[in-house]
Amino acid sequence: MEEMRIKILKSLKNKKALLIRIAVVLLASLFLFIFQDIRKTSDREIENLFIKTRGEISPDTNIIIIHFSEVDVARIGPWPMKRNYYALLINQLTNLGVKKIGLEIFLSSRLVTQSVYDNLLMKEIEKSGRVVLSCVAGSIVEQGGDFITDSLSYPSPKLLNEELLTGHINFIKDDHYEIPLNLRQNEINEKAFSLQLSGKEPEKKSVIVNFISSWEKIKKYSALEFAELVYNQSGKLKEFENKIVIIGISDLQIASAIQTPFDEQVPGVALHAFALENIINSRDINGKFYFISAIILLLIIPGFIIYRSITTKNIIAKYLITGIIVLVVSFILVAFFYWKISISLFVIPFFALSITDLALYFIKGKEELKGALDETTALRNLLYSKESELNNLQREIKESGKESSQLVDKINSLQSDIKKLKGSEDDRSQAEIKISGRVENFYGIVYSSSSIAQVVELIKKAAPTDTTILLTGESGTGKELVAKAIHLLSKRINNNFISVNCAALQDSLLESELFGHERGSFTGAVADRQGRFELADGGTIFLDEIGETSENFQAKMLRVLQSGEIEKVGSTKAYRVDVRVVAATNKNLSELVKEKNFREDLFYRLNVLNIELPPLRERKEDINVLAKSFIESESAEMQISKAALQALNDYSWKGNVRELESVIKRAVIFANSEKRNMVQLIDLPKEIVKEASYSFEDIVIESLRGKKFSHSSIVETAKELGNVNRTLISENLRGLVLKTLVESEFNIEKAVPLISGTEDNDTNERVRSKIQTFLSNIENDLRKTEVKDFETLKKHFS
Repeated sequence: MEEMRIKILKSLKNKKALLIRIAVVLLASLFLFIFQDIRKTSDREIENLFIKTRGEISPDTNIIIIHFSEVDVARIGPWPMKRNYYALLINQLTNLGVKKIGLEIFLSSRLVTQSVYDNLLMKEIEKSGRVVLSCVAGSIVEQGGDFITDSLSYPSPKLLNEELLTGHINFIKDDHYEIPLNLRQNEINEKAFSLQLSGKEPEKKSVIVNFISSWEKIKKYSALEFAELVYNQSGKLKEFENKIVIIGISDLQIASAIQTPFDEQVPGVALHAFALENIINSRDINGKFYFISAIILLLIIPGFIIYRSITTKNIIAKYLITGIIVLVVSFILVAFFYWKISISLFVIPFFALSITDLALYFIKGKEELKGALDETTALRNLLYSKESELNNLQREIKESGKESSQLVDKINSLQSDIKKLKGSEDDRSQAEIKISGRVENFYGIVYSSSSIAQVVELIKKAAPTDTTILLTGESGTGKELVAKAIHLLSKRINNNFISVNCAALQDSLLESELFGHERGSFTGAVADRQGRFELADGGTIFLDEIGETSENFQAKMLRVLQSGEIEKVGSTKAYRVDVRVVAATNKNLSELVKEKNFREDLFYRLNVLNIELPPLRERKEDINVLAKSFIESESAEMQISKAALQALNDYSWKGNVRELESVIKRAVIFANSEKRNMVQLIDLPKEIVKEASYSFEDIVIESLRGKKFSHSSIVETAKELGNVNRTLISENLRGLVLKTLVESEFNIEKAVPLISGTEDNDTNERVRSKIQTFLSNIENDLRKTEVKDFETLKKHFS
């Protein structure tokens, strides 16, 4: 019930933390929707990181760029270049058998000085029949899925011959570079420059350019480099055959520059080269899943909050696993499937959530530390107060020479309180386990006491013989460990050690289990079966709880010990076995023999050599040794408090070593669940702790009872206990209320007097009011469980 009370209180505290987490995620998401530029910048940076992590992909080698670099402009110049150079380039490329020529440089009709060369250029363009010229659009808007422009400016050759192919070189810069594949101005439709070069018809409204590599990876030559190839009739000119060539300007003092994941600055001609590459190979960025990905990524966060709220274990692992899964999936979609997704809608809220959790963790730790310090201070102040009061009383008795029964009772009460308060203080201090003598581990028997040392010596003497041995002692003293040690030290070590609990089986089943049975000997005997004695042939059989067997079975057991022969159930044939018998009992067989409840002849056969194991309460020096061994076997880092160790030493241990081991296992589990590395009194069963210490809750409730739970009782108690935080007093009261409600199956009328500790009507009414207020605060949690009984609630909070 104590565990359940803690779970319910944690559930109430966790609800507040859950609301904080939800609020943080909502605010982070709202922030991203309000400040879209920040979201888009974040998306772009994360996508760029993904793309750089993936690495560069080789661009299509069917695309070649001829560009006018800064050096070219300086040597051939000035800018704008004379159009006869373009005419010459087109002529040479046509002669080389290129597939398409794209002139990305806009040939404005406003340049009067160039008009003299237009006819020459136009003739070369017409002669080539494979040239695409660039045109420029005005402002672009999207209407009904179509891209509309208010103006289109065509190059001067187009004005002379409307049949010439052109394509617009405009793009829309948002979080990506988007190129409308078809622009409409009134009745005129203008394809994109890159689409016109590809020779394809548009399958979509636009392309989002995917920069799959640095522009340095694209095959390219400067204008002067190309001229040198032509002049020298280089073999490299064969590379141009059937290729698409884009002519552009790379001098960044003239050309507009763009930024890509792999380049800080590249000329605009690179944009159209990558757009062409994307269109030819269907490698443009896919934006049609953007909206649905945003919804999914937004829904992952509340899903994660629910997932992490199911249990508080492995929170860091949950964050890592969820974050890694989402990022890996996003990385694959962005880097290899070229999806455009709003990854920031997950990353930023998730990061905010993790920071919030970290902050809540530190705040919680700080509050717990402060609460623990406040409790420690209050307990210490109370201890000093009681010790001072005791010293004054003892001084008063000494000086007056009078010793009334009232004073003696008061002194005894103070001494008891002081002992409990010291126990509370010791419960916060780590014990240094002191062990007198040498610690031994004899085949799993851990000890330092002389009584067990004597048992071990007896085992060493008896083990090498084939003598039947009777082990006696209370339950849990380690009789099976002794039997195994006898086997391991004997000459039978290489054969089987078989253990049988005689008390666990009915008489008829025990006979079949030990001696075996023939097929058809009884209902269900569908095959022959070897008994435990046969399995132990050549080895040792351990018969535990031999004192629980019937007289009929004892007679058959006597025959086995006398003759070494067994007879299977349903058979008349005797089988000889060579088995050493070690029997054990927690009963006094001598008394059972006197009472005619155990065969005397069997007793003497078994009791050839008797080894009696002392109870744990008679070898107290082994408690520390065993406690240390059991704790270390459960958790290498776990410690135990001074008070808890003292409580273990003060307990009588009716269940002996087995009970001690179970108690330690339970205590370590409880300590681990509370994220502690020290076993304390709260982790031990009530029957062991008893009145070993005062808890802070005990002191609080006694103080509140003394003040009859008045309206100001919490404030007064906080002041009385050393000006501790009032919240600490309230939390301890709520804890007691919940504990009592659980124990009284939520019957308020039963709970009230248990909390108040009095029959005073006014006090009980005030307590009843506090209980009802508390219940109203957890009403929603109770309603969710559809509570009809205590067990239902218990299952819900377990």
